[in-house]
Amino acid sequence: MKKSFKMIMAAATAVLLIGFAGCKTTEVAGSGIKGKSASVKKVKRQIVDYQGATLGSEIPQWVKLVSEGQYGQKVLSKAMPDLEGKKVFVVTGRGDNLDFVKSWVNLVDIETEVSGALERVTGKVVTSKLEGAASAKGQEASQTEVSKALNDYRIALQDVRIAGLERVAEYWTLIDVVEKGKAVDSYYEYYTVWSMDQKVFNTQLEKSLEHIDEATTEAAELKKLVKEKLENELSVSSNNSEALEEADSYIVYAE
Repeated sequence: MKKSFKMIMAAATAVLLIGFAGCKTTEVAGSGIKGKSASVKKVKRQIVDYQGATLGSEIPQWVKLVSEGQYGQKVLSKAMPDLEGKKVFVVTGRGDNLDFVKSWVNLVDIETEVSGALERVTGKVVTSKLEGAASAKGQEASQTEVSKALNDYRIALQDVRIAGLERVAEYWTLIDVVEKGKAVDSYYEYYTVWSMDQKVFNTQLEKSLEHIDEATTEAAELKKLVKEKLENELSVSSNNSEALEEADSYIVYAE
Protein backbone atom coordinates (compact mmCIF):
# COMPACT_ATOMS: atom_id res chain seq x y z
CA MET A 1 0.00 0.00 0.00
CA LYS A 2 2.91 2.30 0.81
CA LYS A 3 4.54 1.46 -2.53
CA SER A 4 1.41 2.31 -4.50
CA PHE A 5 1.09 5.53 -2.56
CA LYS A 6 4.67 6.43 -3.40
CA MET A 7 3.99 5.90 -7.09
CA ILE A 8 0.92 8.11 -6.93
CA MET A 9 2.54 10.93 -4.96
CA ALA A 10 6.29 11.44 -5.90
CA ALA A 11 9.31 11.95 -3.43
CA ALA A 12 9.72 13.30 0.40
CA THR A 13 10.95 15.77 3.15
CA ALA A 14 9.61 18.97 4.55
CA VAL A 15 8.83 22.22 2.74
CA LEU A 16 7.13 25.32 4.02
CA LEU A 17 3.37 25.35 3.48
CA ILE A 18 2.43 28.93 2.64
CA GLY A 19 -1.02 29.99 3.69
CA PHE A 20 -2.02 26.45 4.74
CA ALA A 21 -4.73 26.18 7.36
CA GLY A 22 -4.58 29.89 8.03
CA CYS A 23 -0.83 29.98 8.72
CA LYS A 24 0.99 33.24 8.06
CA THR A 25 2.82 33.41 4.71
CA THR A 26 6.54 33.08 5.34
CA GLU A 27 9.30 33.80 2.83
CA VAL A 28 11.72 30.89 2.38
CA ALA A 29 14.92 30.10 0.54
CA GLY A 30 15.46 26.98 -1.57
CA SER A 31 17.91 24.23 -0.68
CA GLY A 32 18.82 23.18 -4.22
CA ILE A 33 17.20 19.79 -3.57
CA LYS A 34 14.43 18.58 -5.88
CA GLY A 35 12.65 15.30 -6.53
CA LYS A 36 14.33 11.94 -6.31
CA SER A 37 17.78 13.47 -6.19
CA ALA A 38 17.13 14.19 -2.53
CA SER A 39 19.16 11.95 -0.28
CA VAL A 40 20.36 12.10 3.30
CA LYS A 41 23.48 9.99 2.91
CA LYS A 42 24.71 10.41 6.46
CA VAL A 43 21.96 8.19 7.87
CA LYS A 44 21.31 6.26 4.66
CA ARG A 45 17.87 7.70 4.14
CA GLN A 46 16.32 8.84 0.89
CA ILE A 47 13.51 11.28 0.29
CA VAL A 48 10.98 9.50 -1.93
CA ASP A 49 8.06 11.92 -1.71
CA TYR A 50 7.42 15.37 -0.32
CA GLN A 51 4.81 18.08 -0.13
CA GLY A 52 4.63 19.87 -3.47
CA ALA A 53 6.60 17.22 -5.38
CA THR A 54 3.93 16.77 -8.06
CA LEU A 55 4.29 20.47 -8.93
CA GLY A 56 8.07 20.21 -9.12
CA SER A 57 8.56 22.43 -6.09
CA GLU A 58 12.02 22.76 -4.60
CA ILE A 59 12.54 21.58 -1.04
CA PRO A 60 13.40 24.69 1.02
CA GLN A 61 16.65 25.10 2.91
CA TRP A 62 14.93 25.36 6.28
CA VAL A 63 13.80 21.75 5.93
CA LYS A 64 17.38 20.53 5.66
CA LEU A 65 18.35 22.62 8.68
CA VAL A 66 15.47 21.34 10.80
CA SER A 67 16.17 17.74 9.80
CA GLU A 68 19.70 18.27 11.14
CA GLY A 69 18.38 19.57 14.44
CA GLN A 70 19.38 23.18 13.76
CA TYR A 71 16.38 24.95 15.27
CA GLY A 72 17.97 28.21 16.38
CA GLN A 73 16.74 31.56 15.12
CA LYS A 74 20.20 32.62 13.93
CA VAL A 75 20.36 29.65 11.59
CA LEU A 76 16.74 29.37 10.46
CA SER A 77 16.26 33.09 9.83
CA LYS A 78 18.86 32.89 7.05
CA ALA A 79 16.53 30.52 5.19
CA MET A 80 13.29 32.07 6.50
CA PRO A 81 13.76 35.88 6.59
CA ASP A 82 10.37 36.42 8.26
CA LEU A 83 11.80 34.79 11.39
CA GLU A 84 14.25 37.64 11.94
CA GLY A 85 13.78 38.86 15.51
CA LYS A 86 11.70 35.80 16.42
CA LYS A 87 12.27 32.94 18.84
CA VAL A 88 11.76 29.70 16.95
CA PHE A 89 10.28 26.42 18.17
CA VAL A 90 9.82 23.22 16.17
CA VAL A 91 7.51 20.27 16.73
CA THR A 92 7.96 17.16 14.60
CA GLY A 93 6.16 13.86 14.22
CA ARG A 94 7.22 10.56 12.69
CA GLY A 95 5.16 7.53 11.70
CA ASP A 96 3.94 5.27 8.89
CA ASN A 97 0.58 7.04 8.56
CA LEU A 98 0.64 10.68 7.46
CA ASP A 99 -2.81 11.57 8.83
CA PHE A 100 -1.94 10.12 12.24
CA VAL A 101 1.37 11.98 12.37
CA LYS A 102 -0.31 15.25 11.39
CA SER A 103 -2.96 14.76 14.05
CA TRP A 104 -0.38 14.12 16.76
CA VAL A 105 1.63 17.21 15.87
CA ASN A 106 -1.35 19.52 15.44
CA LEU A 107 -3.00 18.48 18.70
CA VAL A 108 0.01 18.98 20.99
CA ASP A 109 -0.16 21.69 23.63
CA ILE A 110 2.63 23.88 22.29
CA GLU A 111 3.17 25.78 25.54
CA THR A 112 3.54 22.53 27.47
CA GLU A 113 5.94 21.16 24.85
CA VAL A 114 8.06 24.32 24.94
CA SER A 115 8.22 24.26 28.74
CA GLY A 116 9.27 20.62 28.65
CA ALA A 117 12.00 21.42 26.14
CA LEU A 118 13.30 24.27 28.28
CA GLU A 119 13.69 21.88 31.18
CA ARG A 120 15.20 19.09 29.05
CA VAL A 121 17.84 21.26 27.39
CA THR A 122 18.69 23.01 30.66
CA GLY A 123 19.14 19.65 32.37
CA LYS A 124 21.64 18.57 29.73
CA VAL A 125 23.52 21.87 29.88
CA VAL A 126 23.79 21.80 33.67
CA THR A 127 24.85 18.16 33.87
CA SER A 128 27.37 18.46 31.04
CA LYS A 129 28.92 21.65 32.42
CA LEU A 130 29.27 20.44 36.01
CA GLU A 131 30.58 17.02 35.05
CA GLY A 132 33.02 18.59 32.57
CA ALA A 133 34.33 21.06 35.15
CA ALA A 134 34.88 18.28 37.68
CA SER A 135 36.58 16.07 35.11
CA ALA A 136 38.98 18.90 34.19
CA LYS A 137 40.13 18.84 37.85
CA GLY A 138 40.53 15.07 37.81
CA GLN A 139 37.44 14.63 39.98
CA GLU A 140 33.92 13.32 39.71
CA ALA A 141 31.00 15.71 39.89
CA SER A 142 29.07 15.69 43.15
CA GLN A 143 25.67 14.18 42.39
CA THR A 144 24.26 16.22 45.27
CA GLU A 145 25.52 19.41 43.62
CA VAL A 146 24.21 18.35 40.22
CA SER A 147 20.79 17.44 41.62
CA LYS A 148 20.51 20.72 43.50
CA ALA A 149 21.42 22.75 40.41
CA LEU A 150 18.94 20.83 38.26
CA ASN A 151 16.17 21.41 40.78
CA ASP A 152 16.99 25.12 41.12
CA TYR A 153 16.78 25.63 37.36
CA ARG A 154 13.65 23.49 37.04
CA ILE A 155 11.85 25.64 39.60
CA ALA A 156 13.11 28.89 38.05
CA LEU A 157 11.98 27.96 34.54
CA GLN A 158 8.42 27.37 35.72
CA ASP A 159 8.08 31.16 35.73
CA VAL A 160 8.71 31.47 32.00
CA ARG A 161 5.48 32.46 30.28
CA ILE A 162 5.25 31.50 26.61
CA ALA A 163 3.00 34.14 25.04
CA GLY A 164 2.19 35.07 21.45
CA LEU A 165 3.24 31.79 19.81
CA GLU A 166 2.21 31.56 16.16
CA ARG A 167 2.50 28.62 13.79
CA VAL A 168 4.22 29.90 10.66
CA ALA A 169 5.12 26.77 8.70
CA GLU A 170 4.32 23.08 8.31
CA TYR A 171 5.39 20.37 5.92
CA TRP A 172 5.71 16.61 5.39
CA THR A 173 8.10 14.18 3.75
CA LEU A 174 8.19 10.44 3.05
CA ILE A 175 11.56 8.80 3.64
CA ASP A 176 12.99 5.38 2.82
CA VAL A 177 15.58 3.81 5.10
CA VAL A 178 18.13 2.15 2.82
CA GLU A 179 20.49 -0.69 3.64
CA LYS A 180 22.78 -2.29 1.06
CA GLY A 181 20.94 -0.53 -1.73
CA LYS A 182 17.47 -1.72 -0.64
CA ALA A 183 14.68 0.10 1.18
CA VAL A 184 14.09 -1.73 4.46
CA ASP A 185 11.65 0.73 6.03
CA SER A 186 9.82 3.97 5.31
CA TYR A 187 8.15 6.65 7.39
CA TYR A 188 6.59 10.09 7.19
CA GLU A 189 8.21 13.09 8.83
CA TYR A 190 5.97 16.07 9.60
CA TYR A 191 7.25 19.43 10.81
CA THR A 192 5.64 22.54 12.23
CA VAL A 193 7.53 25.74 12.95
CA TRP A 194 6.31 28.13 15.63
CA SER A 195 7.62 31.54 16.60
CA MET A 196 7.20 34.36 19.07
CA ASP A 197 8.94 37.67 19.61
CA GLN A 198 12.56 37.02 20.65
CA LYS A 199 12.69 40.05 22.98
CA VAL A 200 9.59 38.85 24.84
CA PHE A 201 11.10 35.39 25.27
CA ASN A 202 14.46 36.81 26.41
CA THR A 203 12.75 39.05 28.95
CA GLN A 204 10.74 36.14 30.35
CA LEU A 205 13.87 33.97 30.54
CA GLU A 206 15.96 36.70 32.17
CA LYS A 207 13.29 37.27 34.80
CA SER A 208 12.94 33.58 35.57
CA LEU A 209 16.71 33.20 36.13
CA GLU A 210 17.05 36.21 38.45
CA HIS A 211 17.11 34.11 41.60
CA ILE A 212 19.59 31.51 40.36
CA ASP A 213 22.71 31.62 42.51
CA GLU A 214 25.74 33.09 40.76
CA ALA A 215 27.87 33.84 43.81
CA THR A 216 30.80 31.90 42.39
CA THR A 217 32.54 32.18 39.04
CA GLU A 218 31.44 28.62 38.18
CA ALA A 219 27.79 29.35 39.01
CA ALA A 220 27.85 32.57 36.99
CA GLU A 221 29.38 30.79 33.98
CA LEU A 222 26.76 28.03 34.19
CA LYS A 223 23.91 30.54 34.33
CA LYS A 224 25.32 32.42 31.33
CA LEU A 225 25.62 29.18 29.34
CA VAL A 226 22.08 28.06 30.20
CA LYS A 227 20.69 31.45 29.17
CA GLU A 228 22.65 31.42 25.90
CA LYS A 229 21.53 27.92 24.92
CA LEU A 230 17.87 28.58 25.70
CA GLU A 231 17.89 31.86 23.78
CA ASN A 232 19.61 30.51 20.69
CA GLU A 233 19.19 26.73 20.52
CA LEU A 234 16.10 24.76 21.40
CA SER A 235 14.42 21.69 20.01
CA VAL A 236 10.87 21.34 21.20
CA SER A 237 9.14 18.04 20.73
CA SER A 238 8.79 14.87 18.72
CA ASN A 239 6.78 11.69 19.15
CA ASN A 240 9.91 9.77 18.17
CA SER A 241 12.75 9.47 20.69
CA GLU A 242 15.32 8.79 17.96
CA ALA A 243 14.42 12.01 16.17
CA LEU A 244 14.56 13.94 19.45
CA GLU A 245 17.97 12.54 20.39
CA GLU A 246 19.26 13.20 16.88
CA ALA A 247 18.13 16.84 17.07
CA ASP A 248 19.59 17.32 20.55
CA SER A 249 22.93 15.89 19.44
CA TYR A 250 23.58 19.05 17.42
CA ILE A 251 23.56 21.21 20.53
CA VAL A 252 26.90 21.68 22.31
CA TYR A 253 25.81 21.64 25.95
CA ALA A 254 29.05 22.59 27.65
CA GLU A 255 31.75 25.01 26.56
